[in-house]
Amino acid sequence: MSAPTLSKPRDPDPEQAPPARSGKTLPLKPAGFAVLATLVAVLGSVASLHGVISGWDWMFQASVVVAGIVLSTNVVRVFSARRYLATMAGAIVAVLLLTTLFFSATAWLGVFPTTSTYDALLRVWALANDQMGSQVPPVQTTGVIIFSVCIWAAAVALAVDTLAFELRAAALAGLPLAMLLSIAALFKAHGAGPATLSITAVGYLLVLAASRLQANGSRGPKRRALELGEAGRDPGTPLPGKRQASRALLQGTVLVAGALAALLVLPAAIPGFTKGMLPEGKRPAWGQLATNIDPMIALGNDLRSRSRGTVLRYFTDSKTPTYLRTSVIGGLASARWEPDPEIFRFPVTENLATLSFPTVVESNPQVFTRVVTDKYRGVWMPLPENSIWLNGLDDSWRWSPDTGTLRAAENATPTAEDYTVLSVKPDITSATLKDLSARIPSGYFAQVDEQYLALPEDTPDSLRQATKDAVSKAGNDHYEQAVAIQDYLRSTVFTYSEKTPVEDGYDGSGMHVIDAFLEEKAGYCVHFASTMALMARELEIPSRLVTGYAPGTPTGVEITGQEGAKLTEFTVGSRNAHAWPELYFPSVGWVGFEPTPGRGVPPVYAPALPAPTATALEDPRLDNPRNSSKDSSPSDTSSSTAAAAPGSGPDANSPAPGLLRILLVLLVAGALPWTFRRIQRANRLTRMRQSAGPESGAAAAWAELIALGIDNSCPMRHNESAGDYARRVSRTRPLTREPLLVLAGAYERMRYSPGRPHADPESLAAALDEVKNRFTVGFGPEERLGRALWPRSLFAPRPLKAVGYVSSD
Repeated sequence: MSAPTLSKPRDPDPEQAPPARSGKTLPLKPAGFAVLATLVAVLGSVASLHGVISGWDWMFQASVVVAGIVLSTNVVRVFSARRYLATMAGAIVAVLLLTTLFFSATAWLGVFPTTSTYDALLRVWALANDQMGSQVPPVQTTGVIIFSVCIWAAAVALAVDTLAFELRAAALAGLPLAMLLSIAALFKAHGAGPATLSITAVGYLLVLAASRLQANGSRGPKRRALELGEAGRDPGTPLPGKRQASRALLQGTVLVAGALAALLVLPAAIPGFTKGMLPEGKRPAWGQLATNIDPMIALGNDLRSRSRGTVLRYFTDSKTPTYLRTSVIGGLASARWEPDPEIFRFPVTENLATLSFPTVVESNPQVFTRVVTDKYRGVWMPLPENSIWLNGLDDSWRWSPDTGTLRAAENATPTAEDYTVLSVKPDITSATLKDLSARIPSGYFAQVDEQYLALPEDTPDSLRQATKDAVSKAGNDHYEQAVAIQDYLRSTVFTYSEKTPVEDGYDGSGMHVIDAFLEEKAGYCVHFASTMALMARELEIPSRLVTGYAPGTPTGVEITGQEGAKLTEFTVGSRNAHAWPELYFPSVGWVGFEPTPGRGVPPVYAPALPAPTATALEDPRLDNPRNSSKDSSPSDTSSSTAAAAPGSGPDANSPAPGLLRILLVLLVAGALPWTFRRIQRANRLTRMRQSAGPESGAAAAWAELIALGIDNSCPMRHNESAGDYARRVSRTRPLTREPLLVLAGAYERMRYSPGRPHADPESLAAALDEVKNRFTVGFGPEERLGRALWPRSLFAPRPLKAVGYVSSD
């Protein structure tokens, strides 16, 4: 008599069978653990959006929505086993919570949505798209932005809950979590960060454990998992308690070790987990003009640009370099440095209202400048310093006499412009500044707007120490101290670098940036200028930052301007972007300095120590004799070109290295399932050649056969015997009959006739190879590649069901 085959499991005793239903209810303890696991995972990933969305005001509402969804789904599972009922309950609770939090005024009883709620939703949705579309991260926190975050949090919570506890595909629950982390990795200055990444990873491991716990702890008859046991043990018989605990402990240890390894490896291997992959200012604003780009970061992005194209042109009769200013930043005590949005502005007219000009200088020569904005489309219009008359712009531009800047009106779209400006260039000397500084009355600066003297509460000790070091040999008057600070920053102690701040995560604005800059002692004009401005405030000297463009490159073209003046053409590129500090001196006004080493020429009233020189390619001023004139006026030489060196060498800031890193990460990530599947197959083939140990010999071969069936849409059903599976598959795929019978027979003999000789490992290996080849007959190259890169057996839910895979009888 032949060896008995593994029979199908009998139906449970009718007296012991539970009421007919689609599943099984859940005990309270596994449900509570599932709530905790899901909350940790989802809220950890949602918290990573801090920095993409400014502040934490949105976190409370998002937490309420997530908690409501998770609690409702698990409560439903405790009382009902109907499939997907918990998911439906979670979706309903999400709608009710969102209505209560954001649309209660339009809802019935403040909870139940009505048609008015739907109309309000459409309006809020449009506002959210507009606000998200006109900003780059960090997006300002508003009601509609908070609503958008809550929508995302609700979607992720429902997805994680459904994948882990309804579909029993807990491994896939990491995908929605990774989506939120990837947003942070792309857009935040410091990436997703180790804290939120660690919390999300721990939560994900808890979700995996909770899913397994629910599968093992549900009330009602156990679903029979597809388990390959040892010889002589029925597959439906559970492992002894100690061995089951040992196996669970081993699996948990492997998972935790893998998570810790990932936390150590990912930050170094994958861009975006310690610093953002996309620089701010280059981050998409969804196709609209971004209105909240940090001007400091936008300037840095311009400097790192490889573009050599012309941004704008200007024609001038100035005998000295002409700098174009775009914005002025005085509020350095706030967390985000940007031009004051509340400063008084009015529609531009030909005669520009100005503050009084210096009365103690030798002269105030007038200069005509014509500006043509070829590709420039910023909301700040470039102007020469001390502009007093303008022609060619309409009233969609707003003028600020306090800062001498032009900004586009709200909702105005900048276009190409061609305008002419008349400005004055005060002739300031070092003797004048020194004399005025010595005669400054006590408390004079109390008359200056307090924002120009304010320091933030989180001012680092490094700034105070640097200020003390810089002025240690200077006199007591403010002029000497200002020159000493400039000399200190231009000394060989500091290095000009456009890439270091990005690579080390301190690009942008804020005191943490200044602290990191003073620690690393490497940065570009933004860092040098803002540091000098803050050091001046430490000495009670009013200061502010100016952004704009350094002098351009002459083309040799001349045109005739106002009153017959000969105007020479200069071209300006994005790499001419620059920032410089202005310090206030009584009777003179705002005076510019040049603290950036090796970039530009310090003003004649503040001669600096020798600094590393830049090449002509690094500094556009050097190939323009008029831009390096010894008699440059104070306002001209107050800014430096900072244009660029790193973009010209072999380490140029090309997008290619970053793109290659991203492509490499994607390739590695795509190859991981294929690699794990190959390792799994190799281990089984190794165990197949062993005669002792769990899942060895024919059991290992049968395990590999089951995996091959899942990979190729021909899985073994959870209630099939080995012989039944072999016969069913051979009916639909006749070419697999012989190798399948070999594998099924060997497996059944091992299970039910352990004393008989084991099957030849080589014949089993040959049978597996033949089955593998026969399974893929009829697949095209694309399908074969897809199944190889994404082996379904790695992600198969347990217990297996035929309805979960495509198969034919």
